[in-house]
Amino acid sequence: MPSYSPMKPNPNSAAARGAGSRPDRSWTPPSQAERALRPLGYLLVALVWTVLGAVTLALPAALPFGLWSTNPDFSSREFVTGGDTVITVLFLVFALVVLVPLLGYAFVALPLGSVSLAVLSWTYVARSLRPSYAGERLSSTGWSRNVIGPVTVGKTALSLLPVRMTPWTKFWTEIMFLGWRPGRAVLIAGIPYGLASFLVAGWLFWPVGPIAAVVWIVVTAALVVTTIVLIVREYRRRVSGRKVSARKVSGPAAREARGS
Repeated sequence: MPSYSPMKPNPNSAAARGAGSRPDRSWTPPSQAERALRPLGYLLVALVWTVLGAVTLALPAALPFGLWSTNPDFSSREFVTGGDTVITVLFLVFALVVLVPLLGYAFVALPLGSVSLAVLSWTYVARSLRPSYAGERLSSTGWSRNVIGPVTVGKTALSLLPVRMTPWTKFWTEIMFLGWRPGRAVLIAGIPYGLASFLVAGWLFWPVGPIAAVVWIVVTAALVVTTIVLIVREYRRRVSGRKVSARKVSGPAAREARGS
């Protein structure tokens, strides 16, 4: 079970104050009006997250497209060899130390967080049309201090969390947490992808021969594959860590609680 399950509503929110001691809303059956309207609501949410997911996936193309649209005659070779050497070296160092990690993290974390929410939203659209889900709520909201969000005194809300957990929704929820929960492993995984985006922008505007172009493509593909491998490794680490925690809870402590 993903770690969002113990999340409680933010006690500082108006919703939590108004709810008082009532049971968790996610466990109360939806009304007739909610059942009738939620397919449309989830459809609108799914369309929004699909557009956002497509935009985040296209972000790495922003650099070469921006260079081409603002200056069609731009040449990366002239940029590197034709300017002041000191300024060029300083810019390259700044790009490697600052831009590549930050942009790489954004290029990885944002698609993980938005595409997963789009998939979950479409899942709820399908579930809202199935009679077997008519008597239960499909998603809920959790609160946590460990997710990316606006600066707030209380905890940050995280919506579209599945109420009924299946292997499908669990997988995409874990993917979502990879994007919205900042971590060093995801930051490191984004560095090769950020470097690949700069390399693509470089060789697209660098007049090279066919052999050199193949070398650039191979290096770029290797960097992208490295990012994918690191993301998969971090996903497995997080999932296996939660399994270990669940076994500990269901082990001696659970037996002691049952014995008491």
